[in-house]
Amino acid sequence: MAPKDRILDTYGLFARDYGGWIAVSGLIALMRELGLDAQSVRSAASRMKRSGLLVSERVDGKAGYALSAHGNEILEAGDQRIFAGGARLHDASWLVVLFSIPESEREKRYFIRSRLARLGFAPGPATSWIAPAALLEEARTMLERSGLAGYVTFFEGELRAEGSDSHIASSAWNLDGINKLYEEYLAVHRPIADAWGAAPDSDRDAFVHHMNNVSSWRPLPYADPGLPRSATPPGWLADEARAVFMKLNRQLRPGAHRFYLATVGAAARR
Repeated sequence: MAPKDRILDTYGLFARDYGGWIAVSGLIALMRELGLDAQSVRSAASRMKRSGLLVSERVDGKAGYALSAHGNEILEAGDQRIFAGGARLHDASWLVVLFSIPESEREKRYFIRSRLARLGFAPGPATSWIAPAALLEEARTMLERSGLAGYVTFFEGELRAEGSDSHIASSAWNLDGINKLYEEYLAVHRPIADAWGAAPDSDRDAFVHHMNNVSSWRPLPYADPGLPRSATPPGWLADEARAVFMKLNRQLRPGAHRFYLATVGAAARR
């Protein structure tokens, strides 16, 4: 994981619960546990400040960074996908997106495509883009924030054509590749979930595993944007993988938070 991603996860998983500010010394101490050196942390935090994700603030005379409003928006959007997904897996409704861009503004075509792809949409027939209907509000919010909503039209409904939901999904998404991602996630994290609590576990281990669990899981709800079960093949591992993710989140969060508070507190006293 890039230092930027590790730092943003730290704000998302911990700092937001405690005022949203971390001293530079505390951030360095936390990232050290994940194998990042001080210079990498300082450089990444500085770049995040320039890009508007963080703002520099001094608290009690100590230099540090707080999450910006823009950074908080990004984390809140990620929360919905990462932690609250899976609610409409038996809903066979689809979202079809069409957009019309004047030739004089053709660069906006790339921006819309790239943003839809980032959310998990796939190219559909006749230059359309498709996704499960549950993505409607997330897509609308993203396009409004980017100033692109006026170019886009959404249609929501069920499939009314020859074929099936599974044919639509297999034509638009690499289902074998996505299921392989679930398999790889389970190979790493299911043993941790099964073994956690069987022997004394340290808060430091909880912090490291918690950070690794979230960073490993994060790409999956975007690769698989909540494809309905009617569209996925036998042996689809999404439910099993999500169950492991949520179990680990419950298991690791208390110890990880204790470690976070102890580490940033110790750094502040130095």
